[in-house]
Amino acid sequence: MLSLLIASMLVTGGFDAGGHVGILFPTSGLQNSHSSTALFGVSLGYETGRSRVALDYGYAGLQAKQASPYRFDVNELSLGYGYEFARYQSTPGSTSSWGFDASAAAGYSLLSRTLVSARETGKAPAGHVAVGFVQRQGHSRLSLGLDNVVFVESQPAGSARTVSLTYVIALKAGVTYVF
Repeated sequence: MLSLLIASMLVTGGFDAGGHVGILFPTSGLQNSHSSTALFGVSLGYETGRSRVALDYGYAGLQAKQASPYRFDVNELSLGYGYEFARYQSTPGSTSSWGFDASAAAGYSLLSRTLVSARETGKAPAGHVAVGFVQRQGHSRLSLGLDNVVFVESQPAGSARTVSLTYVIALKAGVTYVF
């Protein structure tokens, strides 16, 4: 029974590949010393009906607000699920449609801070909660959305550990090709 369900999903859905660009806005304390920056990424996904599962890679390099050679680089790989909660067909029978979606993803980030020749690296899990607009035309899928990224960090605090959260907000636009 499970194999029939998986087979029907593979037949009725489609794989897609594409990329996205955007602007990353630092928040939760990062905005005091970091300026906004560009965000670049690639995506591999599988869509069936209103659901989409995607594996995303993203990169952003935040610069210091002051004139120092400081740089904070974020490389992240995430796996997420999105659901298109509203979809509108432009005309009956056409291959064009548009809608709104919501998604959630779990990611793993490789972080590095560089100042001249000094370099510090680290790793952090991350979570994504996003909403967006999606437009389809034939095999093309265009998207524009707002992505809230939460990095989770655990630090020793005496005999216990404290958990701190760091938020960044990204405005992303992407294009994918559906096979």
